[in-house]
Amino acid sequence: MRESCYWIMVFVLNHGEGADLSAAFHHEHVSGVTVMPAKGSISNSFLAKLGMREIRKDLVFAIEERERARVLLPQMVERFKLVKKNRGIAYALPITGIYGSHALNECKVEKEEGEDIMWQVIYTVVDKGGANAVIESAGAAGARGGTILRGRGSASRNTTMIFDFPIEPEKEVVMVLAPQEKVQSIVGAISNKLHIDEPGHGIIFVQDVAAAYGLVEQK
Repeated sequence: MRESCYWIMVFVLNHGEGADLSAAFHHEHVSGVTVMPAKGSISNSFLAKLGMREIRKDLVFAIEERERARVLLPQMVERFKLVKKNRGIAYALPITGIYGSHALNECKVEKEEGEDIMWQVIYTVVDKGGANAVIESAGAAGARGGTILRGRGSASRNTTMIFDFPIEPEKEVVMVLAPQEKVQSIVGAISNKLHIDEPGHGIIFVQDVAAAYGLVEQK
């Protein structure tokens, strides 16, 4: 079996640290670094009761050759102390195609035997306002928090029309990193809670994770 020799490294950091990580990657001559704002869920029940259900986060994407990423990922995890509680998380996803970067050349490598998938990332795309329900249902099924991104969906029959111009509905994307053995129950809980199987209620997709840091499973 063949797979791409590139990884995309994904970091969820406390707000303000994204620029520092980007600078650290550029110092290591890593191209294709992107920083964007995100929101993380709050598991502290006291803060949740005060209405503080979200905290600001920085989401950082960095693309690098797989073998070099295997070295850089733990280095950055150590540098930003992601092994400590509430510092952030990091994981890597294999890439099957890269476009738009002249610094990255396409190459293929043989998949290593015995590479077991231990973690997966669940992406849930819902209408604006649905992210908290995703986080809550995922948590009830064993997930430990999630990261929320906001964006827009493409125009559809549900698009609002103002002065004959289509206004695309706002969307929320929730990323949840979970052990593989919990993924099916988490996906099922989210799907049941938000009626994902019904048209127009959202989508869920799951990706394998090549490496993960910053999450310690509670026994």
